Amino acid sequence: MTALILAQVFKPKHPILQTVSSTVDGISTNISLPYEVQLNFTLTLEMLLKNPNVADFEYKTVESLVYYRDTLVGNLTLPSSTLPAKGSVLLPCPLFLQLDKFVANLGDIVQDVLHGKIVMETRAKMPGKITLLGIFKIPLDSISHCNLVLGFPSMVVEDQVCDLKTKL
Repeated sequence: MTALILAQVFKPKHPILQTVSSTVDGISTNISLPYEVQLNFTLTLEMLLKNPNVADFEYKTVESLVYYRDTLVGNLTLPSSTLPAKGSVLLPCPLFLQLDKFVANLGDIVQDVLHGKIVMETRAKMPGKITLLGIFKIPLDSISHCNLVLGFPSMVVEDQVCDLKTKL
């Protein structure tokens, strides 16, 4: 009976890596026809890192990637650290994006600007491990995938949908 209770208490739970909010700042646009668009801005992701385990979660470098139409337009790396048992931290993660520098076909940006919406995608991975009773090391990887819809010209985040997965 005691073993069953201990197994439930120490059972590894999924660490959470989630984009809880996103804001756009420092917008700089320049549109001149035909097909010359410059669009630079800072996308700040508020990332929640949460450890529901009764043991500390030691995670390695967290990498967050930002895509526009399947093209990488920004990335962010958070250093390795440890989340205490049952602890969490909310991290602001600013990314400076220059869409015109990364996208080969500027026609897509022009089309999105004319439709008033820019769709971005973020992917983040947090590999790590928990150590139970100082003996057992259990690897855990948390993966976050979010789609953001930015209104244009307001550059306000109009919609955000996130999917979380954890690999034990």
